[in-house]
Amino acid sequence: MKRKFKYKPTRWIIAQENYLEGVQQKIQEGYVYVANFDHRFTDGYTMDESVSSGRVWLSWGQYRIETEGQIIVVDGQTSKVLDTNRNRVIISEYDAEFDDFAPSKILGGLGEEYRIESTKKRSQREEFSLVSTDSFSAFGRIEITITKEWYPTLINALDMGANRVEMTFSSSSYQPLDANFFQLQIPADAEVIDMRYE
Repeated sequence: MKRKFKYKPTRWIIAQENYLEGVQQKIQEGYVYVANFDHRFTDGYTMDESVSSGRVWLSWGQYRIETEGQIIVVDGQTSKVLDTNRNRVIISEYDAEFDDFAPSKILGGLGEEYRIESTKKRSQREEFSLVSTDSFSAFGRIEITITKEWYPTLINALDMGANRVEMTFSSSSYQPLDANFFQLQIPADAEVIDMRYE
């Protein structure tokens, strides 16, 4: 039986050396990064693009993404996806190892999978270039831009197939952690498919 994920905010403060560490510190202290986002995927072979936009809540190991027609909620143990067009919810066990581009994983703790190759300091922001240390990583390179207020504004990633994923953030803020952020209200008449028991 898996242990239930429980967030325990740290009460000590890390002496951050850069803005990326500042973001991680803020999240560790129990705050949630909330922002509007625009997402663009570019196929490296056909150059076809698909775009979406919405709102995102990022915490340590948890996130919520709302777009037109879909809500995704990850609480650290389970993933719940509500398709509002089909009125269907899919529930599955969550494994961060297979969620390579979870924004909370990238901003909230890179672990040993990526290392900072270079940092460019601007007057109001810092730009980080990260490279994978694992040949099995989905992304070989990730670039992150963060403002001096510790607000991420851009995540740009290139995978092993030369496909590019870009997320830009706006109207950013930090809000105290609220459990309701990472709970999904399932409509009473929705079809529920629970993959955990299949």
